[in-house]
Amino acid sequence: MDLQRREFLAGAGAAASAWAGLGAAGLARAAAALPPHLIVADKRFAAARAFAAEAAWSTPIAWIDGDVSDLWYRTLDPMWRRAPVSIAGMTEYGAFFYIERLAWDRGLRTTRKTEHRHDGARLIGWRFAPKPKRVHGEFA
Repeated sequence: MDLQRREFLAGAGAAASAWAGLGAAGLARAAAALPPHLIVADKRFAAARAFAAEAAWSTPIAWIDGDVSDLWYRTLDPMWRRAPVSIAGMTEYGAFFYIERLAWDRGLRTTRKTEHRHDGARLIGWRFAPKPKRVHGEFA
């Protein structure tokens, strides 16, 4: 099991145990640790395919081949219009950059960004999650 998969599983376990007895700020942090609603992976790179395969048992995968236009129009935009849910992925920097800008427009923020050099490319492992909402000076 690779490090990123362990991080996802550890985060999910921590979030599940954190739900009871937490205030609004604690609940927001726990929700950010849950597994993402979607994995985005660039099918051209073995490292990205392996990353997606590790998460495939519990999370749907959206495959791209560098271009994020179709992913945006068919999947991300409709999904994020309903609710700003978290996603994670491994893509080249250009695809990460565009998805990040689109995520910001829909009220999400970058919560994880890690650079990897694989397959002769600069790949970025990333995660976007909804921004916590402030209620009376506290995050909810």
